[in-house]
Amino acid sequence: MTTPSDSTIVRAAIHPGIGLARVGNSVDDIYIGPLVPDPAPKPQGFYRDATGALKREAAQFRIYGYNAAGEVVAELTADNADITWTAHVANRKASWYQWQIAMDIPEAAGTVLPLRNASVADRASLTIDAGPQSISGKNAAPVDCSGAYTGVPVKIGELRTDERGRLLFLGGHGVSASPNNTPIYIPTDPNSFINADGWYDDTCDGPISATVTIGGQSIPVDSAWVVTAPPNYAPQLKSERTLYDLLYDLYIQAGWMQAPGTLSFSHDIYPILQRLSGLQWVNQGFATQYGEDGPHPFEDPAFVARLASKAPAGQYDPNAELRRQIFNSFRPPNPPDGNQLPWPWIYGDAMEVPAGPSPRQNAAISQTQYTILQRWVNGDFVDDRVGGLPAAGPSDIDQVPLAAQPATIDRAAMEFCLADAFHPGCEMTWPMRHITLYRAPFRILERPPGQPEPDYGPTLDQAQALAPDGPLHAQSPGDINRWMGLPWQADTAFCRAGYDTAYDPYAPTFWPARVPNHVLTADDYAIVVDKTQPMSKRIDAFSNRTSWNKPLHGTTAQQMVQMTHIFGSMGLVEPRFDASVAPDFPALMMVASYGPDVAPADAATTSDAAVAAPPRAVARASEAEAALKAHPMAKLRLSGVNFASQSEADAAPLPVRRTRTPD
Repeated sequence: MTTPSDSTIVRAAIHPGIGLARVGNSVDDIYIGPLVPDPAPKPQGFYRDATGALKREAAQFRIYGYNAAGEVVAELTADNADITWTAHVANRKASWYQWQIAMDIPEAAGTVLPLRNASVADRASLTIDAGPQSISGKNAAPVDCSGAYTGVPVKIGELRTDERGRLLFLGGHGVSASPNNTPIYIPTDPNSFINADGWYDDTCDGPISATVTIGGQSIPVDSAWVVTAPPNYAPQLKSERTLYDLLYDLYIQAGWMQAPGTLSFSHDIYPILQRLSGLQWVNQGFATQYGEDGPHPFEDPAFVARLASKAPAGQYDPNAELRRQIFNSFRPPNPPDGNQLPWPWIYGDAMEVPAGPSPRQNAAISQTQYTILQRWVNGDFVDDRVGGLPAAGPSDIDQVPLAAQPATIDRAAMEFCLADAFHPGCEMTWPMRHITLYRAPFRILERPPGQPEPDYGPTLDQAQALAPDGPLHAQSPGDINRWMGLPWQADTAFCRAGYDTAYDPYAPTFWPARVPNHVLTADDYAIVVDKTQPMSKRIDAFSNRTSWNKPLHGTTAQQMVQMTHIFGSMGLVEPRFDASVAPDFPALMMVASYGPDVAPADAATTSDAAVAAPPRAVARASEAEAALKAHPMAKLRLSGVNFASQSEADAAPLPVRRTRTPD
C-alpha cells in the first residue's frame, strides 16, 4: 500500500460519483448495493425479507479526503470529521415528454415528442419534488424524501446513515398508481406504452452533497448524484456492455481517462466473453450457444485455457485462429447493416420486427471493448490466470487498497447497470452517452440552484434535444430519470425476447441481465441435483427454461397492472452451489425463486421432466406436433418462450417507435 506524500487533506469527494438505488416492496429490510465490480454471491434468500418481499437496494455514499497532489489520504467518516449530507431528488417523468425512441440516432430524425399529460396546465403539479433533505451522525433516524403528484403524497426516497456516518440512500417501495384510475395502456394508441397519462411511480434522481469540517476547518466537497431504478432480478449477472463500459469508452474518447495499457486476460478480456455465458441463466438462446456443452462455453476451464494461452513470439500459435473466429463473431461498434447474427444477441436502439436494415437493429460492444478483443487476437495480452478460470477481483471493498477505493466504488455502481439497449433501458438511458452531461468522469453537471431550465414547448424534436441549449447539459433533480418509462413496471413486463418467432423465439432479447426471459426453475433444479433420477431426466430438466413472464396473465394492460402489484414476487435469479453434480452439470447454477404474490403454479416449471407429463405436453396444436417431428429442439423451442405465437408477439407493444420516411 502506497503512503500519500502529504497527509494534509485539502478537499474531499463523494463516491460513487453516480450511485444507484433500487426499489423494493419490503417494508423495512434493505441491502447495500455493490461496492466492488465482482461482489461475492449472496446466499439463497438474501434479497427477500422474512415475508418474501423484495428488499430495497441502498446506494451507499462515502467521502474520501485528498491532499494537494490529488492522492487519497483517508476515508472521512463521523469518526474523524463532522459531516452533514444533503440529497435533493425528484421524479419528473409525468411532466416531461413521451418516450418513443432514443433521440440521438438517425432513425429519430423525424420524431416529435409530445408532452406526457399534455392536457394538464399546472405542469409543476406533475413533478414529485422532495426538496433538499439533510442527515448527519451515526445510525441517524431515517429522513423521508417525499413530494406530491397532483396533490397526492408520494414518498420517493429515504436517507439513513450507517454506523460510521456514511450515507445510505433508499428509493421508494415500488409504488406506481393512477389517482384517477386512468388506463395504464391504450391498445389503440401505441405511444401510450410506457407513457401512461395520469400515472406516477416512485423512482427518482438528484444530487448528493455534503458539508465536511475537520478540526473546525471546512473543506470543499465534490458532489455526486443518485438514481433510483427498478429491481435487479438477476443480481449476479452483467450485461455484455454495462453502463460502466459505455462511460469508460466515452471518457476515453473525450481524453478524460486512459485506455488499458498492458492487457490482462483475467480482468480486461475474459469479462467480455464470460458475460455471454452468464446470460445462459436468463435466456435460452444464450444457454444454447454459450452454456454447458454449447459451442462457446466461456465458463468451461478447458475452453478458457485455449483462449488464454498464446505461443512464444515467433512460434506457431494453435489458438490464434480460434481467437480470431470469436472476435469476428462480435458486432463491431459501427456495423454496416442490420445483420442479426453477430454477437451480442441484444436488441439495439432502432430495433423493429421483422428486423430491418438499420445498423442499430441490434446492439454492439463499445469501441474500447472491440479494441481490447483486437489486441487479444494479435496476442497482445498477458495470461495472468492462476489455475483454470480467471480469479475474480476483490469481493469486498475493504480488500481494496485505500488509494483505489474511490475508483472501485465508482465502477461498481455502474457495472450492474445496462447500456444496451436504450429503449429506454432499466436504470438510465441515451443522454448518459453524451459528454456534455458531465463535468468530470462519473460527475454529472449540475444546474446551479435558481437557474431554471429553458421551456422547450409542447413538443421536443431531435434538433432541440441535441441543441447547445437543449436538455443534455446541466441537470436538475429528476432530469436523468424523466426520460424513462412511466410506470417502469409496464416496461419491465413487456421488454422480452424473440419478437420474431419465425427467426428465433428466444433471441434477440432486450435486458436479460436485469429482466430475465427464460429461467431455470426450482422444480427443474431439484431434479438436476437429484442423483436418484435417471440421467436423461436430469439432462431434460437442466436444458429446460421456463418463461419468466409466466406469472403475468390477461390482456397487455392487465399484465402491466398486475406487474405493479406483484413485481416484488417475480422471479429472482440466485446462485445455488452443489459441487457433487460436477462434472455432469455446473456446480454453480442460477435458479429463479418467487415471492408470495406469485401462485405456485406460475412459479412452476413447464418441463416434462418436472411435471411428469407425457412427452410434448406443452405442444398445444397440430402445428407444434409437426414441428416436434421435424426438429429435435422443438420441445425447448415451445416450453419457455415469452410469446406463445407470432400473433401474440405482434400484439405486444414495442418500446421503439418512430415515423418512417417513405421510400
